[in-house]
Amino acid sequence: MTVLSPLGTTRARFLEARERSDGGDAPTLLDDDFEATYLGSEIARCAPGLAPEETRALTLLAAACVVAMRAGSTRLPLDEARLLEALTLFHGADAVPVLRSILKRARAANPADPVAAVIGRPGERKPLLIEGDWLYAERMRALEDRFCARVRSRLSRIVPLRDARGLGRALSAIAAGPPALTEEQKRAVRGALGAPLVLITGGPGTGKTTIVVALLRALAWMGEPMDAVAIAAPTGKAAQRLRDAIASGLASGSHDIAQATLSTIAPLPQTLHRLLGWSPGSGRFARHENDPLPHRVVVVDEASMVDLALMDRLMRALADDARLVLLGDADQLPSVEAGAVFRDCCAALPSVRLSSNLRVGSDSSGRRIVAAARAVNGGVLDSQFNEAVAIRRSARDVTFDGIEHLAAPWSEVGEELLDRWWHVHVAAPGDFAAHAARTYRLKVGSFDGAERAQLQALLDHQSRSRLLCAARVRSIPASAEAINEQLLGRLSGSTSRNWRGRRPLALAPGAPVMVERNDYERHLFNGDQGVIARVDSGEGDGPELMAVFRQGDSLQAFPADALAHIVPSWAMTVHKAQGSEFDGVVIVLPDADMPLLTRELVYTAMTRARRSVLIVGAVDLLARAVSRTAERHSGIAEKLGKLHG
Repeated sequence: MTVLSPLGTTRARFLEARERSDGGDAPTLLDDDFEATYLGSEIARCAPGLAPEETRALTLLAAACVVAMRAGSTRLPLDEARLLEALTLFHGADAVPVLRSILKRARAANPADPVAAVIGRPGERKPLLIEGDWLYAERMRALEDRFCARVRSRLSRIVPLRDARGLGRALSAIAAGPPALTEEQKRAVRGALGAPLVLITGGPGTGKTTIVVALLRALAWMGEPMDAVAIAAPTGKAAQRLRDAIASGLASGSHDIAQATLSTIAPLPQTLHRLLGWSPGSGRFARHENDPLPHRVVVVDEASMVDLALMDRLMRALADDARLVLLGDADQLPSVEAGAVFRDCCAALPSVRLSSNLRVGSDSSGRRIVAAARAVNGGVLDSQFNEAVAIRRSARDVTFDGIEHLAAPWSEVGEELLDRWWHVHVAAPGDFAAHAARTYRLKVGSFDGAERAQLQALLDHQSRSRLLCAARVRSIPASAEAINEQLLGRLSGSTSRNWRGRRPLALAPGAPVMVERNDYERHLFNGDQGVIARVDSGEGDGPELMAVFRQGDSLQAFPADALAHIVPSWAMTVHKAQGSEFDGVVIVLPDADMPLLTRELVYTAMTRARRSVLIVGAVDLLARAVSRTAERHSGIAEKLGKLHG
């Protein structure tokens, strides 16, 4: 029997199959999810001898398992209430009684039963595996078990320090600062220096970057070569932000020998894919257990964004004597792909939780944002939330200061609010119009000092604020695409809606843009943000629209027409905003409830802001969102809890 991979089918294969069969054999249960439905029917074909209603029920079950993985879970719950909920998506609630019988037979594991060809038990090579009240795709369960086994192995190791006797001296040298470390931060650094795996979780402003800088200083004090240390983040944007924060932290620290050494040779943060040697051509990673990373210390920031498959790849690539330090916010949105690994690990294993916000100080606006975010994280819009948040009834009342809630549907206030936001955050401040309208000149492939400074000013201006949306597609008015389309019209002076696919035909100078797909040739990565400018390359063709991005310490310009995967980014989804920080954000809730609206989404959006948050949406919709969590069904916390307990 062929074991099918639940991730290996494509929409093209489904359409091909339906065309061949003229609809006879290919499923038509849910045309909105081609791959899941097609895979379900293919798995059901592997169980000949079932009655037609059993084949249909098995098809639905397999399809629901795939949909659960796409939603971020590693397994599908089989209790009747949640199974009924999963099948309702496929209009298959009537199949539950038949599925009860199929699952009972699967648990009996009778080799003569056709069901046993498709649904097996842990350890068997079957497309689907049943374990207690959960259904796994075989590949996903193997991945989950392999990751937990690697964690178990790493925790059991004793990793010697290069200079164990110098640990105390190093901690004493860095603890006094500047900046001075809190007791929480000292505990985190001590753990990172002495344990094979350390988890550090805390919200924005709790000093995670300070810990990274302190760790580098301590390692330098103890004589650890800096080429033995690697620092990584899931996205290029997060890596660049970490790079800037580390540079700032090193520049403001004490000027001892370790500091002087670090200022020139500190490791540069990079993406996890780059660290692991990902090759888009071969679709493989260069680093693995047979060719591990050469580093003795690996630090990963924004770990909540790392999915199970990539985290397992990282664990595979670590040398036996390496230490792994994972930093992130366990309360944020989990990864886009399957798994909530960082959250599960923090729930099951010892971790350092940073609770003190060190950033806001005497800033009353910042303190109100922190207080409201804590209330949201608690799941109730209580008195703490109400005291921190100013309620606004119209767009005219909004001040873009502290934290406000414009308690009205986007359809009623969106257009007027965008006018105000545009005037306050885009058009009015500084010399935006002049910087956006001018022509910049490249000289031997680079911008001179004055041109560079103005482009930096334009990039800085456009990176200070964002509208954060739950939805992306422009069929929803309160979505990132729909809002970007309106704002692009304001910039270009046009109200036309002329799109080619998902991308506008013409991006105007001054528009912020975001990369949506990795471009390894140009070293542009998913989430990188830049700005459109009119640039004269000096090659005799006159000025053209180019997208300008920061790459390390330089600015790089690329013809906008040559970049197939950039979009305007005044507005973006909350998922895309992870790893970024802004002075101010507007959180745009859709008019109608949707599963994406969760406590984690609202909390993540709020904690992207340093100075101002405006939530736009009905009061009851916000309350519903905060009352529910981003449910991820996973066995990792359970398995890690057992191994640790």
